[in-house]
Amino acid sequence: MAGFVDQLVPLVREGQAQEVSLAVAMLRELSLLLTGAPTPDVDLSGLEGRQGGVSLDEVYARPFVWLWTDLKHGKSFEVALDNAADRLGKSVEADLQLASRNAANAVIDADRRVIGFKRVLSERPNHCPLCVVASTNRYRKGGLLPIHPGCGCGVEPVYAEGDWDDDLNRQVAHAYAEAIRNQQIAVLDHGEYGPYLVAS
Repeated sequence: MAGFVDQLVPLVREGQAQEVSLAVAMLRELSLLLTGAPTPDVDLSGLEGRQGGVSLDEVYARPFVWLWTDLKHGKSFEVALDNAADRLGKSVEADLQLASRNAANAVIDADRRVIGFKRVLSERPNHCPLCVVASTNRYRKGGLLPIHPGCGCGVEPVYAEGDWDDDLNRQVAHAYAEAIRNQQIAVLDHGEYGPYLVAS
């Protein structure tokens, strides 16, 4: 377990650093495009962590606990290993999402011109109903983007009240009208992930 954690944690940190760099670069380019001026410089240290002081060493020791728990409950080794690997993949995805979200939040909070942000759907052809519904909401400055496992949504800063209108998100939401007609969403405060998007 210790060897696995020692090898994986630096890779996750490297991925998080790349996510932070990409989020900051994207917001800088958007700011230049929309306002003609770049975003202010921000301190990018400490954006990778989970809430509650949970270390990545602790997080990435969990797959062994999941494996042992499944074995204790009578599951075959193959099934237990598959379950642990699946949950491990979701943990890595979540940590990359957190780094990107935290970087975007730091940049948006530091920019006095920004009044809020839009949730921008990923370019994937099949969006989950949670993301589609959430993309139609308005997010004020200071509110972290609620995430969920596998979410690929991004953010776009809003500089003026008239900028909230978004034809693309409205068109996508209309296209998904059947899928989301009865879909309700809620944002929970997850102990490690912070704002967490769930179906209600």
